[in-house]
Amino acid sequence: MTTVHDAIALDQESGMILIPASQRHEFAIGVSVWDGTAKDAFDAFVQREAASGGLDRLSRTSGRKNTILPLTVQLVPRPDNDYNPLAISVASPPGHGGTDHDRHFGYLYERNLVSLGGPIRSLAYVTGRPVGCHAYVELHRVDTREYQECGVDYGPVIPASGNVLFGYGGLRLLLPWWEDLHRMAITYARTVAPGRILPFIGHWASWAPGARQELSARTQDPLFPITLRIEDGELLAYHQDLLLACLWPSGRDFFDRTAAHVRELGGTATAYAEDYEGSIKVYVEDSSPPTRDRPRRPPQRR
Repeated sequence: MTTVHDAIALDQESGMILIPASQRHEFAIGVSVWDGTAKDAFDAFVQREAASGGLDRLSRTSGRKNTILPLTVQLVPRPDNDYNPLAISVASPPGHGGTDHDRHFGYLYERNLVSLGGPIRSLAYVTGRPVGCHAYVELHRVDTREYQECGVDYGPVIPASGNVLFGYGGLRLLLPWWEDLHRMAITYARTVAPGRILPFIGHWASWAPGARQELSARTQDPLFPITLRIEDGELLAYHQDLLLACLWPSGRDFFDRTAAHVRELGGTATAYAEDYEGSIKVYVEDSSPPTRDRPRRPPQRR
């Protein structure tokens, strides 16, 4: 089993960029697994993991009486998802064979995508490698006689030594707290692509005159790369040689931190954007005003 670290790293065994596990099992997040082929793929994954030595890794969670089976899964951005292009699929790791579509068995819930989706997608885009995380299913002892009486209607079980059977619940992902995941993703991405602004959160800006029409003639990709440049004190967004928008300075502070970071990088960085309802939506890492970092001054006595 892969050792759990406090930083994102390439796992040589699986070939995945592996996100370290949260040690707080009470914050493990669930996965949406639909009935049918997805549920069949999930059950097959759990059975394969158990049969290939997974039962040797059984452990207990603090404060709970049931046993868990530790797992590692792949997290796959799915821009081809018609319902939500920002969806994150959950699949068996690449070592299980087939494509990530073949190995797919579930999705992150949309409520978790809001804070966790950006870093996961960013790691996949920047590294070009599969991204994974630690997970588990909770096991419970099954009465052998009851199972034999119910047969297939009982549901899938895992056979263990000593004529012991385990049933199992849904998959839980051990992802870090969202602020920790953002920090880890940025730290790792800086080692791979130091001049890349990760697409965590999007904000809108007005198109430069004629830019939207010219861009549509160059690319039909919903999410396209842009270059950010500091020129004459302004933060400008380009696609190749085409000026798309002026982002900063403006009356809004969404791009203050990004402008500062681009200056730190020597005046140029790369990012992602999309055409969204008539505006250009530029994705950045942090849109909070820099003034929030400034310590408050104590009140002056009069």
